[in-house]
Amino acid sequence: MDYGKDEPKMIGYKEVHETVQTNKVMAIECLSALVQTPSTTGQEMAVSQVLCDWLRRAGLQPKVIGCAPEHPNVLAEWFGDKPGKRFIFNGHMDTFAPADGDQMPEPYSGLVKDGVLYGRGAADMKGGDAAALMAVTFLRSMGFNPRGSVLLSYMCDEENGGQLGVKWLVQQELLNGDFGICMEPTDRKVCIGHSGIYRLSITYQAKPVFSGNAHPTKNALEKAIIAIRELYLYRDQVVRKKSDPDYKSPTLEVTTLHAGNATNVHAGKATFSIDYRHVPGETHESVSHAILRILEALKAADSDMDFSYNLISDRPVLEVPEDSDIVRACKTAYEQVTGSQAICYKRHGGSDAASIYAHNGIPMPNWGFAKIGYAGSINEQFSVAEYLQSIECYMLTLIQMLS
Repeated sequence: MDYGKDEPKMIGYKEVHETVQTNKVMAIECLSALVQTPSTTGQEMAVSQVLCDWLRRAGLQPKVIGCAPEHPNVLAEWFGDKPGKRFIFNGHMDTFAPADGDQMPEPYSGLVKDGVLYGRGAADMKGGDAAALMAVTFLRSMGFNPRGSVLLSYMCDEENGGQLGVKWLVQQELLNGDFGICMEPTDRKVCIGHSGIYRLSITYQAKPVFSGNAHPTKNALEKAIIAIRELYLYRDQVVRKKSDPDYKSPTLEVTTLHAGNATNVHAGKATFSIDYRHVPGETHESVSHAILRILEALKAADSDMDFSYNLISDRPVLEVPEDSDIVRACKTAYEQVTGSQAICYKRHGGSDAASIYAHNGIPMPNWGFAKIGYAGSINEQFSVAEYLQSIECYMLTLIQMLS
């Protein structure tokens, strides 16, 4: 493609649509290449190189940076000729592992069949990653000259909470800007807010002895079950009765439990995890205090109920004003591309955008065309038509914000 610097007199929906349709094979190849490169959390090195190859193909100079070589993050910035604001596209490279029950012949096939691209990460969120990259690629080919710059940023470790990715990068002041989009799947709707997330692992220990006899006190599994029962009681009596206009209520769920090593030995160790989705008005500190108070009360009543805990992740709440310039631009672009009115909404969930917003206040809605229900599910997929529409929407949003 021929990358020029002179900005055309006008780039509108017609020109954007024609460019995307003319180059749709390239767009599909990019997404397929990302999906065909496995990148479960902690294994993002290979896909980071694929992204770098496509970024260089677009005429950009990517940088791979992280707290360690095995935890890469990819940054590439497109500068216009005139000073202005900085637009940030933020996505993550890591995916869930293949799901049990996948019916496709290969979870990393990148296969396109009947207008749908299949494979792990297609929806969450390599579809969004590729769409942003293609939006920049195509605008450069059309000669669009942004007033300011566009930063394409791709994180590692998102599914683990972003300690090695976005949280490390914001501390290095590498994700500062003025506005942006996080390309998480949102069913085409513009997500202007999501709940916060607080996750803990709780561990109980006991002497592992032969299970042919009663344990002299309580084995670790029994202790964990007692604690889980109390946490569920708190969930049903307190958490679910809290009311919020956007999120209905917070959620508290015990999501994993691992205990014991043999069927004929009392469990010497039991660890379970808690996933709490908190709403505006709650904080990580208030959630932590409530959970630990329950466990400490059990310990006070029975010294054998001693425990330890570790923080898994703590993600802040995301709140983007619906009347902000970036949200208005997203809505306008959507209406130009689809002919329908854009919907804004809030949901339980989490994203790297919240960590960026918490650090520097950048308004950054979540906005992706993939269906969130396919994220991490069997036969993960993304409609090719909707993928191409998302590219058009991102292009038109950039034109509005940086012209």
